[in-house]
Amino acid sequence: MIHFLNVLQYLVLALWVGAMFGFATLFAPVLFRSLSSRDLAGAISGEALARIDTLGLVTGGIMLVVTVLQAIDGGWKAVDLGRLLASAAMLGLVILSATSVRQRLMSLRQQMGRPIDEVPESDPLRLEYRKQHRLSRLLYTTNLVLGTLLIILSALPK
Repeated sequence: MIHFLNVLQYLVLALWVGAMFGFATLFAPVLFRSLSSRDLAGAISGEALARIDTLGLVTGGIMLVVTVLQAIDGGWKAVDLGRLLASAAMLGLVILSATSVRQRLMSLRQQMGRPIDEVPESDPLRLEYRKQHRLSRLLYTTNLVLGTLLIILSALPK
């Protein structure tokens, strides 16, 4: 059972962290550089991020269950607590991002009623959008770092 759980843990981590890394380093930069409309690039990115969040919700849940099962089967060790905390934090961050921050960003975009580049830099909606976007990027980056840390912790001897 432990071997299966180890494989499952590595697989879901690779999927989630790989998707986040690929989006941040490959997909989004190419998309925003290639499309002439930032609004279109933003809409496509938003859809991709929603899918990555769904993946994160599923894999984060699996990670929590696998970590607890491994700890129960092999006895709790300090590394298990680290994996459990990192998994729980990642899941919490993706829930916050998906249910609050992204919804707020979409609401602000709708309230603007025109392409973001046409909204003055000093407009309160654009300022709030920029603030929420920074928060979204911080949550995403934190999750990517935690995911990388979790891969390292998962590779340690059990």
